[in-house]
Amino acid sequence: MERVVVVEADVVLGTVLAEVLRHSGYEVTFVRTLIGEIERVDSVSAVILDIDTTTAERELAWLSLLEPCSDSLPIILLGVQVSEDLVQRLRSHSLPLQNRNVVCVQKPFRNEELLAAVRQAQEGCVSGQVTGI
Repeated sequence: MERVVVVEADVVLGTVLAEVLRHSGYEVTFVRTLIGEIERVDSVSAVILDIDTTTAERELAWLSLLEPCSDSLPIILLGVQVSEDLVQRLRSHSLPLQNRNVVCVQKPFRNEELLAAVRQAQEGCVSGQVTGI
């Protein structure tokens, strides 16, 4: 079973996202922040990060500290709007996003769109492609 980490500060939305993923066969770890919550990510197949309710730069910087051996963990960014400014800040951060598969999902979204984004991110990691940004 594939494990997905959902990073969502809004408990209600995080619970709903986790349930949608569980219903589709994923093992889900739901946290309000990665910082201090997740100690190992080597068995994680994707991270979903809501950029509207979290500080993406801090969360991804923490993730990069936890995962020094692999730069291919798929990341799904959820947001009302993923601005080019945010993308540039994330790319200039110490985390090498250009080597990761990053998929953006615009809110509001349907459950099928979220599940398709998780599959797309995971498939892209197999082929080594970066999509969405």
